[in-house]
Amino acid sequence: MKTKHITFTFFLIFGITTYSQGLKNAAQKSYKETPYIITTPDGYTKEKTYPTIIFLHGGDRSNIKHHPTKYAAKTGLEFPFIVIAPSCTTGCSWSGVDLEGILNQAKDEVSIDKNRIYLIGYSMGGAGTWANLKKINTLLAAAAPMAPAGGSTSGLCEVKDLPIRVYHGTADYGYENSKKMIKTLKECGAKTAELISMEGKGHGIWPGILSDSSFYDWLLSQSRN
Repeated sequence: MKTKHITFTFFLIFGITTYSQGLKNAAQKSYKETPYIITTPDGYTKEKTYPTIIFLHGGDRSNIKHHPTKYAAKTGLEFPFIVIAPSCTTGCSWSGVDLEGILNQAKDEVSIDKNRIYLIGYSMGGAGTWANLKKINTLLAAAAPMAPAGGSTSGLCEVKDLPIRVYHGTADYGYENSKKMIKTLKECGAKTAELISMEGKGHGIWPGILSDSSFYDWLLSQSRN
C-alpha cells in the first residue's frame, strides 16, 4: 500500500510539473472535468486587478506549446496579463467547454479586472473563439481569433458591438471564411470588427502575432467601461 501511495504521488507531481513546464508563475487548476493553467505577471499582488486573457489552444491540444507568456519572455515584452489557458484534449470540442464557469472560478483565485477580459485562440482555438463569443460576449472587452479553423455566421449579429480582430493569412485554407465572418458582422452594423489579412501567409501565423507588442497594446486599449 505504501509503495502504491509513493507511485501515485510521483505521477501526480510529475504530471503537474510537466503540465506547467516552461511557464513562469503558473498554477494548475481544474473546473469540473476541464483542467486549466493560470499564469500571473511578475510582481502580481492581490491588492490590484489585472487584464486577463482567456487563451484557447489549437489542434496540437497543448495549452503550453504556444502560451502567450512564452513569446513575451522570448521577445522581452512587458506582459501585464493574467492568462487562463484551458486544456481541450482528444475528443473535446471548444464549443462544449464551459468558459464562463472556468472564468467565474478563476475570479475567486486571482485578481481579474472584470472590465478587461479578452478571448483569443489559434487554429482550432480560433474556431473556438468564434463559438464561445456568442456565449460569453457580455463578459469580454475584445476577442481575437487567429487563423481560425472554422466559424459559423449563425447568430453572429449578437456580438456586433464587441471589438474583434481576426488575423488570417491570405494563403490559408480558412481565409475566405474569415472574410465572410467579418462581412456578416459589418452587415449587422459592427463598427469594431476587422480582418487583419497577412499577405501570402499560411496557417501558422500565431507565433508572430503573440510576439508583437502591438497586439497586446490593442487588447489593452479595449475596456468594457
